[in-house]
Amino acid sequence: MLESTLQFLAITLFLEVTPGPGVLFILYQSAFSFRNAIAGTMGLLTSNIIWISLVAAGLGLVLTQNPLVFNSLRYLGAAYLMYLAYQIMRYGISTAHAPANQQAQEYKSIWSSYRQGMLTSLANPKALLFFMALFPQFTRPDYFVHDIVYFGALKMLCLGTVMISYGLMGRRLFNYIGQSSWSNVISRALGGGIMIAAIAIARS
Repeated sequence: MLESTLQFLAITLFLEVTPGPGVLFILYQSAFSFRNAIAGTMGLLTSNIIWISLVAAGLGLVLTQNPLVFNSLRYLGAAYLMYLAYQIMRYGISTAHAPANQQAQEYKSIWSSYRQGMLTSLANPKALLFFMALFPQFTRPDYFVHDIVYFGALKMLCLGTVMISYGLMGRRLFNYIGQSSWSNVISRALGGGIMIAAIAIARS
């Protein structure tokens, strides 16, 4: 069990550290405050719990074997990520330093960060395929649910640790650059990265 745990941690940590929509989203949220980054991380964790629960209940196979349902989720997810990317590129990071701006107030909302984090992860139904491919490599047939809970908890630990670390690094970066011209450059880069991810999800 120890060997399986170490292998699972190595794979999961590598995948979590690799930049994707979740990482880009947390970096963007860190521009407003570290609390926003934490709230966004909680949203990502919530969506991962949903995906893992579907796999544990056997519903993941039902969804993935129904092309209409799965593709509908995929296109809806891609559309949401495109919308999120547009919002980031339009309003930018500079709104983090403009409390009077109504749009900035919305983005600074902790609840908004949590909700967007959850939707950002749910927007990629391929995560369901990932969990369905990964967990069977480590679970035992006689202890399937037990092992799903165990490795699912490890997945949550890795995800939370990595995302909070990104949030902390991002917060320090934005404290350093302040309202310099680099803010807009970073804003467009983060938005562009999420947009590319959305296109990849739609085309896959």
